[in-house]
Order: sequence, then C-alpha cells, then structure tokens
Amino acid sequence: MESKDTRNTMADEPKASSSDEDGLQGVEEALQAEALAENVYQVSSDTEDTGGTETPPEVKTSPEVIMTARAYQVEMFQESLQRNIIVALIWFLAPTVQLAAQQFEVIEKQIPGVQSRFICGADNVQAWKYKTGVWQAVLTNVRIVVSTYQILFDAAVAHAFVPLESISLLVIDEGEFSLSISLTMEGKPVPHILGLTASPLMRSNLAGIETLEQTLDAICRTPCRHRDELMAQVNRPEMKAFIYGDLPEPQNATPSSSNMTRLIDTLRQMDITADPHIIRLREENTERSREALKSAIMSRNTQSQKQMKALFARAREMMMNLGPWAAEYYINRVVTEFLKVGSPPAPSVHNLWDEEKAYLSATLQGIKPEAPPSVPDNLSRKVQALLQILASHKGNPVGIVFVTERATTSVLSHVLSVHPVLESRYSVESMVGTSKLPGGKHSFLDLTTKEDIESLHRFRKGKVNLLVATSVLEEGIDVPVCNLVICFDKPSNLKSFIQRRGRARMNESELWVLFKDDQDQSLEEWKELEQEMKRKYEDELREIAGLEQMEQSEADDYPKMTDPTTGAQMTIHDAKQHLDHFCSTLSTRKFVNWAPFYIIHDLEGNPIDARKPGLRAATVNLPVSLSPSLRRAESLRAWPSEAFACKDAAFQAYKKLYEAGLIDKNMLPARTTPGLVEVGKTEGITTVEVQYNPWLEVSKAWESSTKLYSRRVTISSEDGTHWAQLDLSLPIPVPLIRDQVIHSERKTSWTISMGAAHERKYDKDNRDHTYGLLAMAYGHRFPIEKKQYPIRLLSPEEEITIDRMAALEFNRDSLANCSQSYLIRDVDSANHPYFFREWFPKKPPMNMIKSVFKGFEEAPEDVPYVSVQAFPKRAGQFRKLPDAFIHQLPSGKPYPRVIPASQVKVDKIPTVFAHVGLMLPALTAAVGDYLVARDLLDGSLQTTGITGLDLVVTAITASGARRSIDYERIEFLGDSILKFCTTINCSAQCFLSASKDKIVSNYRLCKAAIDFGLARYIINTAYTTDKWRPVFVEDYLERTDNPSSDGPKTREMSTKTLADVVEALIGASHISGGINKALACISLFLPEAKWQSIDHGRQVLYDEAPDDEPLPPNMHLLEKLIGYTFKKKSLLIEAMTHPSFNVQDTRASLDRLEFLGDAILDYLVVESLFSLREPLTGLPLENSKLHLLRTALVNADILGFLVMEWAIEEERYNAEVILPDPTSNPYLSPSRRTSSSSTTPPEINLISTTAKFPLWSFLRYTSPEMGEHILSTQSRHSFLRDEIRHALDRGEKYPWPALTRLQAQKFYGDVFESLMGAVWVDSGDLEECRGLMERIGIMGLMERLVREGVHCLHPKEELGLLAAGRAVEYRVEENEEGQWECAVVWAETGEEVVRVGGARKGEEARVRGADAAVGVLKAEKEVREQEKRRVMLENLGKDVVVDA
Repeated sequence: MESKDTRNTMADEPKASSSDEDGLQGVEEALQAEALAENVYQVSSDTEDTGGTETPPEVKTSPEVIMTARAYQVEMFQESLQRNIIVALIWFLAPTVQLAAQQFEVIEKQIPGVQSRFICGADNVQAWKYKTGVWQAVLTNVRIVVSTYQILFDAAVAHAFVPLESISLLVIDEGEFSLSISLTMEGKPVPHILGLTASPLMRSNLAGIETLEQTLDAICRTPCRHRDELMAQVNRPEMKAFIYGDLPEPQNATPSSSNMTRLIDTLRQMDITADPHIIRLREENTERSREALKSAIMSRNTQSQKQMKALFARAREMMMNLGPWAAEYYINRVVTEFLKVGSPPAPSVHNLWDEEKAYLSATLQGIKPEAPPSVPDNLSRKVQALLQILASHKGNPVGIVFVTERATTSVLSHVLSVHPVLESRYSVESMVGTSKLPGGKHSFLDLTTKEDIESLHRFRKGKVNLLVATSVLEEGIDVPVCNLVICFDKPSNLKSFIQRRGRARMNESELWVLFKDDQDQSLEEWKELEQEMKRKYEDELREIAGLEQMEQSEADDYPKMTDPTTGAQMTIHDAKQHLDHFCSTLSTRKFVNWAPFYIIHDLEGNPIDARKPGLRAATVNLPVSLSPSLRRAESLRAWPSEAFACKDAAFQAYKKLYEAGLIDKNMLPARTTPGLVEVGKTEGITTVEVQYNPWLEVSKAWESSTKLYSRRVTISSEDGTHWAQLDLSLPIPVPLIRDQVIHSERKTSWTISMGAAHERKYDKDNRDHTYGLLAMAYGHRFPIEKKQYPIRLLSPEEEITIDRMAALEFNRDSLANCSQSYLIRDVDSANHPYFFREWFPKKPPMNMIKSVFKGFEEAPEDVPYVSVQAFPKRAGQFRKLPDAFIHQLPSGKPYPRVIPASQVKVDKIPTVFAHVGLMLPALTAAVGDYLVARDLLDGSLQTTGITGLDLVVTAITASGARRSIDYERIEFLGDSILKFCTTINCSAQCFLSASKDKIVSNYRLCKAAIDFGLARYIINTAYTTDKWRPVFVEDYLERTDNPSSDGPKTREMSTKTLADVVEALIGASHISGGINKALACISLFLPEAKWQSIDHGRQVLYDEAPDDEPLPPNMHLLEKLIGYTFKKKSLLIEAMTHPSFNVQDTRASLDRLEFLGDAILDYLVVESLFSLREPLTGLPLENSKLHLLRTALVNADILGFLVMEWAIEEERYNAEVILPDPTSNPYLSPSRRTSSSSTTPPEINLISTTAKFPLWSFLRYTSPEMGEHILSTQSRHSFLRDEIRHALDRGEKYPWPALTRLQAQKFYGDVFESLMGAVWVDSGDLEECRGLMERIGIMGLMERLVREGVHCLHPKEELGLLAAGRAVEYRVEENEEGQWECAVVWAETGEEVVRVGGARKGEEARVRGADAAVGVLKAEKEVREQEKRRVMLENLGKDVVVDA
C-alpha cells in the first residue's frame, strides 16, 4: 500500500498519487471527459432531418447539448493531477452497462486520438478464457478501456488475464459500488484510483464513507475552493409527501381480473410429466439423473414451472400495486408478445431450450387472455395519487417517475400515456436497467424492449417529457434537468433518495414521495441523515460572515498599483474584475472558457481542508494562450477566506501583465505591441502630393548638358521581324526599359525593345526625327509646333522630315509602291493618311461603299477613284483594346471608303515610321515611368538593395494607370511576405493578432507611405491617347520659370493604393534578394516596430520550448503520420493542444503556433503560385487568378476537409465468439447442461482490423460542445466525402457548395496550421513545411487547379459578376423542419431568380442559392447570345441582297 500522503482519491474531490514516467501521458483527457459527464444539459430541439437524400444525416446517438465545465468540477479534477499521473492503461469502471456505454461514448468523442474499447457481457467475455492470448490481442494498442466492475474483476483478479500492474489508473464512476469488489492482491498495490460520485454512501449508513476510504485506500473529499459556485449549481427541490391510503376506492370499477383467473387455472393444470426437463432426465436414466428427476417432480422446480410461477407472482404484484386493470393488461401483453415470436422449429436432439420454449408456448396458449378496456378504469389508490400529482403540476413538466420493478415501468408508462387526464400534457415512455446492452436475452416477463435507449434520447431532446424508470436513472446516466421527480416506490436507502432528489435541479422543482399512511417515518430519517452528512463537509460555512469582516480592514492596507504617467490605479478590490475582462479579450475562439481559474492552498502550497479554520493563499491560472511566465500568479499574503486570497492572486497576476506591457497606462488591456504608435482610421481617399514629373529635370538638362545619352530602339512586329530602328537620346542617362508591347485597334501589336547605352557629345544642331514622326502620325489631327520634344529619336537609315510626306504624285504607275509599305494621303483633308486598297477607273456604286465622302453623289463619274482604309486612330496602347473597338459588325459592302485619285499623294517615308509616331505617347510614358522609378530607387530606396529598376516600376504603377504592367501581382506576394515577417516578430515578442493586424493594416501602411514620401512616386494617372498633345521642352521650362502655371500641387489617391504600393515594394525586395531584403524594406517603412531577422525570431521561439517534455505515446503515431520527427517534443504537444484544454500544468496551447503557421502556409502557397505559369501560354498567372487560387487553397473549409482525410491506421483486434450449442442459454442452470456438446469450448476467432486516426483526432481538448461538433461533422464528412473528393481530384468545378455543407469548424484548419508552425520552429526549414503541404494534398491540389484550369470562382462572387451591376439579395429563413431555405432575388424589383432548400445552416443556404442562381443566369445569357448571333446573321443577309 502507498503511504497516507499519496493515497488514492475518491468521491467528490479527486486526488492523484505518484507517476510512472514510462507510461502513457494523457490521463488528463480521460479524467476531464468524465469530470464533465455530470454537467447540466441545455437541451435544444434538434429536429431530425426530413430533407431527402441531398441532406447529410446527423448523428443520432446522443442529443445536441452544450456542456460547460464549472470551476468546482475542474477543481476536483485538477486535485487528482497534483502528482502528474502518467499511465500505461486507463480502465474506466461503471456500475451498469448503460452507464458504461454512455461514458464510453463521451470518452471516445473527447479523446479520439487513442484507441478506446468498450467491453461488456454482450461480447461473450466469459468465453475468452478458452483461448490463450485473447485478452492481450483485444487490448493491443488500446489506451482506455470502459467496462462494468465484474468485467475487470474477472479479467484482472479472478483469472489474471490482465496484470494489475499494467493498469496505471482506475477511474471508478459512482465509486461507492466498488465496495463490492476487492482489487487488493497479496503483496501488490492497487492501481491509482480516481473515484467519482455524488454521494459516497451505501444505503443509510454514514459509516460507509470510512469503509469506502479503507477499501480503496482513498480519501473522500468534497470541493473546498469553489463552494459558492457549487452551491449555485445545486437547487434543492421542494419535498412533498402524498398519503394515498386515504383516497376513496374507484367507483364503477371493472370486476377482478379474468386473465388472472385463467392464469391460475392454467398453472394448476400444468402436467409435470410433460415438462421437457423431466422427459430429458428420464431419457438419461443415470443414477444422477434419477435423483434429479425425483427432486424435480417433488418440488415442481423446472424452468417452465419457474417461468409460469414468476408470471403469476408478478401479475399479483401488479394487481396490488397498480390495480386490476394493470394486471389484466400485463398478462395479456406478456402472453401475446411471447406467442408473437412463433413456435420454434422442430427441436434438435440436444436443444433443450427450444423444447422448453415450445412447451411454455403451448401452456401460455391455454390462458387465452383478453385485452382490458382501452381506457384504464380500475386502478389502485397509488396510481390515482400519481395521476393527481401529474395533473396538478403547473407549468411545462419535465419529470421522472421512479419505480422498483422493470415490468412496472412498462405497464405504468402505458397507463399514463393513454389515460385521458394526462394525454394532452404528457408524452410518456419508459427506461430500465439491463445487465447487457439492448438486444441481449432478457426475461420475457420484464417486457423490456430495445427502445429503452431511444426513449432516453427522446427524453434528452425534449420529445418526451415524462420518463418512468427504475433506479438506473438515479445516477450516472445523463438526463435533462427536471422540475418534477416522483418516487412511486419508496427509495431503498438514503443514497437512492439523495440521487433521485438530485434529478430535480430546475428552479421551483418538486420532489414527491408516495406513502400509504402518515405513520411512515423513513422520510424524516432520510432528511436527518442527509443533514448530518452535509455537516460533515460544510462546517466552514458558519465562519464566512466573520471572516469577511476581519479581512476587509486588512485589505484596506494592501498596496495599490499606479501608472506614473496617467495616475490610473488598481486596487485589490478591482483586480479580479479587471483580470476577468483582460482574459475575455484574449480571443474570440469558440469552445474555450477564458475565465481565470483559482486554486486555494496553504502557505506551503498544499491542499487545505475547507472544514478547518486557518490562513489561505491562492494561485490564479490564466488561459493557456498566454506565455507560461505570465500564466500563473500567487497571492502576496495569506488570508482567512478564499475570497480575498483570490483577489490578492488576481492583483498579482494583473501586475505581471502590466509589467509585461499587456496592460496599458490606463490599466486596460493593451491592444498593440509596446512602442507601436497607434494609427487613427484613415478615409478611403486622401490628398497627397502630385506625381513627380521627371520631364522637368530632363528639360533643364537639355539646356545645360554637354553629353547625349542614347539607346538603340528596335520596332518589331508580332512575328519578330524588325521593321525599324531608331536611336533614342536624352541629356541624362537613358534607363533600360523592358520590352513594351504596343497595341492598336486593328488587332496588331508592335514590340519596342531597347539596346545597350552609349553616349556622345551633345550638339544642339544634331539631327532629330521626332518632329517628322509626330507629323506623320498626328499632323492631320492638330498642328505640330516646331519645338523640341523631350525625347529625341533619330533613324540611322531613313530621313524622316515633313517635306517627305505626301511628296509623290499618285498614279497607276506608283501602285506597286503603295499598299501597306507607304501611306497615301488625302491632300484635301490635311494630308489625312490612308492605306491604299484598290484602283477604280470610274466612280463605283454608292451601295458598295461603307463610308462615302461629302458630295459623293455630285462628284464626277468617269474619273479615277481609289478605295482606301483609314490609318488607325487608337494605336500606341499599352493594353489590348476592348472588343468593342476592334470587332466591327460584318457588312456586305466591300469598300470601306472611296476618294478621287486626284486628291491623293504618296509618302516617301515607310509606313512603319508613322506607326512609330503613334507610339510616341506610350514610349514617352514608359521612359518617364522608369525615370520616376530611378529617382526613387537611387534615393529613398537605396538601402533596400532592390536590383531591378523593372521591379520598382512595377511596384509603383497602379492598375488604373493603364500601363502594360502594374503592382498587383507583386503586391499579392508582398502582402503575404509582410504578414509572414510580422507574424514571426509578433510571435517572438508574445504579441499576436492585435499587433499584427495593426502593423499590416491599410491604415498603418498608408500612413507609412505618406511619411516616407512615397506618394509622389506612385503612378496612378490613367494613360490615354484621346486628345493627346505633345508637351515640349519649351513648355516645361516655362512651367519652371513660372511655378503658378504648373497646375495643381496635390491629387486625390485611394488609401488602399498607398498601402498596396508599400506591399508591392516589399514583394519587389523579396524577388531581388529573398526574405532578408524584404525585411530590410519593411524596416524602412515601419521603423517604429522592433524588427528582428526571421532566424532570430525562430530561435527565440525554439529556445522557449522545453527540451524534456515527454511525448504522449499516441503522438508517436502522429509523427509517423506527418512524416517528421520533432527534436523538441514539446512543440508537437503545444501544436496539438486546443485552448479549451484547461488542465493544470498545461504549458501552452496551439494559439501562437497556429498564428505562426497560418502566415507560413499563406506565404508558401503564395510563393508557389507566384512562380507558376499558365500551361498553354507559359505566361505568369494573372493577379485575379492568383487570388482565386489562394482562396481555394487556403480556406477553413478545404483545410478542414484535408485534415479529416489525412489519417494513419493502427492495428486492432476483435474477438469473435461462436458458441457451440444453444444450451448455453441463460435460462438454463449449469446442472441442466448435461449434453455432451455442452462441454465443448466455444470457437474464438481473432479478427484483425485497423483503427483510423485522422490528423484532427490527435488534438487535445476538453470542451464537450466541441466533441458534439466533431461527432456531427464526422457524419457530414462521411456523407459528402465522395462528392468532394471527386470534385477535387477530377471535377471541372471547385466544390464550394459541398465544402460549405461540410461546416467544418475553424479548429480543424487550426490543427494543420499549428503543426506547420511547430515544424518550422523545430526545424528552421520552410521546405519541411512545404513537405507537410505536399503530404496533406495542398500542393497536388494546387498543381491540378492550374494544370486543368478548374473553375475556382466562388458562387457568390460569380453571381455578382453575372449580375452586371444589378444588386442581388439573399433572403434566408429557417422552416418548421429546422432546415434553411434561400431565395435569390433582384434587389430593385424583388423578382425571384431561384429558390433552394434543404440546408442546415444559413450560410450553406446562401452558397447553394448563389450556385443555383449562377446556373440560371448563365443559361439566360447563352439564350441572349444566341439571339444576338441570329440577328447579326439576318442583317448580314439583308446587306448582301441590297448590294446584289
């Protein structure tokens, strides 16, 4: 036996003993799950699904409830963990099969990451002894076993199949039952024991407490720290006695039971010589059988005789207790149900049971029972009393009627359910205890059915409001809070009475006990005994009032905490409330109780006896999401009461938080990192400097420069052919611009390329072809001034002057030089340029010409004409023109335009140079952009180390500028990098989402851009050639000389644009030199944050993790699953610990690692997407597609699904028992099993199977509500898995609707993200994280989405695009069946587009509605397109007819 101070703990206050460090760590989950088992249920009306096959079924094994662990319950649990128990096998014991099954359901749900096993008699455990190794095989890889006491007694004590030393912990539910079992073996200690009971008594003897302590080497304790909360949860119902003996006899009652009379006659007429047992004994004719035959005939003690006598005894008891009607009903139902099974087949030689069943069936047929009247009318006074109580109860009744006999529950529940007095208010069913699970072999006299468990479930859900039950519902079984409890039969002992009373926990509840007369003294005796037991535990309550007075004066002298800058103060009286508020702000995560938890102890830290006076100290435990150094604080002084000890501890905890910077100078929770300046909210549009114009500096340089800097510019067509080369010159170095693709309205494009730089002496008389280029392209639109353009272009091969335009006469001999090589010009229309198409000797018909000139009809007929095509107007565009500018409606008129040949002259300069002239605005803008970027890079951004000027141009160019490039792609990259770097720095400094959100917010980045002076370099003015006019050097110099004429000094800009450019520059830095250059860029814009290198941040996190925290054995399986072995196992434990795991000595929860892993996952996904290219074109993915793919790959729904899919299997064995002969039937006594086959051992087969453990199952949590969500999510996952898997693996469309229906809670994705964070901190290698992404399936999914072009647009976004500016509304409502419907309507008209139903949540209904509406609008759009094409073809046909 262990020493007194390490004894096991029993009853109300668990206490643990020393540990075995080589065993399984994880007992916390098992104990916590059990500690929560007696919580108050809040029953919701969980309407069963009736929505057809499209709706996933919900789990129906338990009601939908919300359980919350109260502080006093956690106190008792944590008391049991003082010694840090580490176990190899946990064996959970319960007194009944129903209770064991219920506890197994809770344990399996709360601890899914280990193998648990429920063992009961229905598994034919007794037969396992016939084959060696069955127990060892069945328990292979099992960590938790749940059974009744007898199972363990037989396995561990009686037969020693399971060594006691292999069991580290016994959890005994309703521990007083264990008095009947002795687990002590000679010379061996019992396992560590945690007993759980509401009342440590047997019958009415208070000495049972001491006996219990001695038997289990335990100490009975009750909560001593949170007595006020415990008492707040306990409602003592009003206790009433009903004396039914004085009630009058019922009038006009039906005569005494005729069925009873026939039963007596049948029993008397039974022929003992025809009994199968007697016949079998005669046939054996041995000395032993002859003696048995003589005894059986004399005593009439055969199985059939026993059954018939028992039927008579129960019917008589039914008549006395419930009345003649009940006896009539009972006999009729027993006989009818037995005969309903039918006669057995012809009995085999050795099948005695079938022979006896046939004999009993023939006997019962002789009774010929009759059904009583449908309305019960001849009931006992006791039943009448029950009816009065039920009928008179006010309000909405939820009650239990306790009876003694099993058969009584069935009969009485039927009486109450059909009686007219009650049928309108009560829905009645029954529940009894069994020695096996429903479906086993029970006595037919009990009227037990397989529906008992379902009755309990319906009672929990509120579909049944009155349950007639045996003592099985007194304890353990979870039932809803009741407001009416009736003891139809008196409780057998004090324990039974107390536990029945405990079921009535609602306010204004009633407890009724029925007595025959008022002379019964048992009720008063029970009250007196209960008061005596309570006094044994609660003597200290008498002293509370005096202690409060004593402590108040001492508290006034307690030191205060004052902020020196604001004068804000904190006192011991305020600290507890402020600490509660601080903890509530830590997170909004579901399933977590963020309240502080207080532990009371003596000055040495030992548990105290609440019944004894003395000084108390307190330790407060804060949520596990905080740093371990901040999570616990002790009171400064010792106090006579626990209340002030807790206040003291709260003050010390708040002081720690203040010193750590988590409490601000106003004594309120800090919302950001210390030192980080608060940023006020910025409007969506802000005023900034006008854009920096580099041409002012260039113009000045033209006046003073002595050098000319040049680059060769090559103009190429789409097929790569070089059409022209020119030298571009500036008085300053010419930046090397990337190739610029310039588009025109005629579906043609040109590429401008730059070559190497060279310089020469500048001479103002140097040739310049820029004027000629401008005149060729724009001279017919506006006069070209003879001034210097900021850019000089010179053709080395062609003379481009204005006198060479329209320099040649047009005649038939010059046709060969026209076509596309040289432009022809209409000299009567300001030299308007055209392409020549065709020569006409005379004027063609008007109906053949698409566009005719003014005066065409009066023009001469017999002179030559030419057909021409206009030179493009909208050329020189960075982006392809919209289809409206390119695609013209087809026409049957073959000639675009016709003009007289006499008005036409031909250029001597090739047409390509006119195209170059059209490109001058674009070329000027491109060079200007690079000059702006160079000024920024050479100045403010010099320290970032960005090496490519192209990157800077891209980063500062907004999409609205209409250039060939913009910042959106690298802003997409930079946003993720900023989040990644910020997250690591915040994690290393223990400041999580609040600080990160402020740093990466648009408001912060916008202000940083303005403060940095970045706004003047941002290019956001839209480029256009409409109304374009050249600005010359002389114009710029005039602006310099006269600043007032230089236009506005400010411009309006979106704050998002400012923030985006900062992120784009971060992305550009990363492209230039990786994460370190990106971090340097971040530091430049956000210098007030304390930026550390990524490696430093990771090392801080790594060093904080303990080296010696042992890994729970089931997590070794987890390491195999993820394919990574941790150097510091504590990181894996932290990653798998949900914040709800509120267990003492828990070092940390997954909060910080999940926060970190979220950024790592986003960064790796974005980086991978950024590097991918379109499979057909080889071009980088467009920004819009990048965003779509990231959303598809990193969202809670897909992560939840993948976490459910990623699983590992573990070996498991089941024992299949095949009994040799039905003579093993429980109706037969061992002495009657005389056939030879009865000695044949059963056949036992060990069936090998596997248990599957998905990633989420390794998560440690203690929230029962979370367990309920997991159970229902598993059901939906099974239903939707194939559909989602097919869409992800082979579908053309991303399964947004199905994933929404899955309703995976955020914690599923959190598991993977926290694992990503843990692996990175442990390894320091992002490639290890990328490996996790590969193994879970993210990388493969990414490749498929890109390779096969899967449609990833979310239905709601797609609907917004298809609506083309029209507003849509989602009208969502829940119907009577609990399902959600959504109508998608046009907002302005209310016209319904589509309606869908069958959803389980409102958001699911919206997504399904959007998906259906997309289908409708696409179909309508296709119809419109077909009609449009039909009209076009009709119009084309008309034109052809007219021309003909």
